[in-house]
Amino acid sequence: MAERERIARYFAPLAAPEPGAFALTDDAAQLIPPSGYSLMITTDSVIESIHVLPGATPEQVAQKLVRRNLSDLAAMGATPWRYLINLHTPSTLPEAWFAAFAHTLAAEQSAFHMTLIGGDSTSGGEHVHATMTCIGLLDGIALRRTGAQRDDDLYISGSVGDAALGLTLLQSASLRIAHSDYEFLIDRYHRPQPRLALGKALRGLATSGMDVSDGLLADAQQLAAASGVAFTLMRETVPLSDPARRLLQHDSSLWESIFTGGDDYELLFTAPPSARRTIATLSEQLAMPLTRIGMVKEGSGIALHDTNGTAIPFGKTGFEHR
Repeated sequence: MAERERIARYFAPLAAPEPGAFALTDDAAQLIPPSGYSLMITTDSVIESIHVLPGATPEQVAQKLVRRNLSDLAAMGATPWRYLINLHTPSTLPEAWFAAFAHTLAAEQSAFHMTLIGGDSTSGGEHVHATMTCIGLLDGIALRRTGAQRDDDLYISGSVGDAALGLTLLQSASLRIAHSDYEFLIDRYHRPQPRLALGKALRGLATSGMDVSDGLLADAQQLAAASGVAFTLMRETVPLSDPARRLLQHDSSLWESIFTGGDDYELLFTAPPSARRTIATLSEQLAMPLTRIGMVKEGSGIALHDTNGTAIPFGKTGFEHR
């Protein structure tokens, strides 16, 4: 199928709610943001064999692409609104792949209340490479990485390490765990949950924040550096899901991946001790763990301590593109 026909069949229907997308028939889109809102813009990619496994399904590519981008908006307290996609695919992909990709995009944009407004498509090579530019709305001041203060508490949402353990399971035939645990962990790898409601609620409450994509230690280091402070993390307070705990009991060598594996897409943030009660209430309202895992100190860098206050050495802190 030719590119124009493919766009008209699979992608133009996704742009129908936005008149300024012109049914994807013009060279650009024209947007008028709602009154009182500024625009937050982010872009991120999913590349086969890097962000997803070789042979990843179109559903897996689409879901991870959308949710990686929305996690960036969540980290700054923005609401999803519009998006563009650049899609580069091998020329040998069947039409069914594009149909499934677009069908999943339709479900994602419905779930997260956003609309396609344009993009580009090319073909060649051996791997799928998809890039999304996501436009969010913000009705005030964004939550940024700067702003953490000495004696602030350090928090993480949800649980840590599930996605890294899920990837390990997908890449290893030797690990044997309960089927329900296996499904939970690999789902956390394939379908991250952008913490959009939490991000909005943290504006004006948290002093700094970011999403965790490259590993807890790596991103904690980035957040501390952006604020010009140091973080001390307590290993035993880092929240784990029950499936993760059971897998770690089976193979304790996987502990390192909890702190350095990445793909968590949880929110890491700081807040003053005076906000503890408010954050506990917020946790109940969102039915989401918000766990205090450390504190902010003067200086630079991060330290990981055990329950005795002894520093735990670590080599790598997480993933970094070269």
